[in-house]
Amino acid sequence: MLICGSYIEDNLAKLREIRNVINNIENYLAFFENQFRTTHNENLVYKFDLLAKISDDILMIIEHDKGGHMIEMGILISSKEFLLKTKVFVLKDASITQMLTSGGLLSPFFTQGKNLFCFQDVDELKSIILGIYSDF
Repeated sequence: MLICGSYIEDNLAKLREIRNVINNIENYLAFFENQFRTTHNENLVYKFDLLAKISDDILMIIEHDKGGHMIEMGILISSKEFLLKTKVFVLKDASITQMLTSGGLLSPFFTQGKNLFCFQDVDELKSIILGIYSDF
């Protein structure tokens, strides 16, 4: 399961918590794009495309609308293959929340409770993810 989001230090700690929660669920392995080796003159779009193709699920965790993860969001919504296996988790009251929950990104791309979820803090995010991916 590919976890996308802002890899800046403030957000990465939360993403690591989510990765650990998922990795503790039987039959799931979560990883980040930046865990894979980089090469000289690497094309990050191609790297993302490859990892997205081999992933059964893609989790996009959005806490703000600045940074490289927003480019990944554009790639996800431009590919039906990727969109079908993507779930977006957006921080309530982040600057992009309105676009996802009632704006141009909602329909036809996202449906609340199906592939779009809002969270207030990391504990709520963990709870939502456990509800989706665990048997209890």
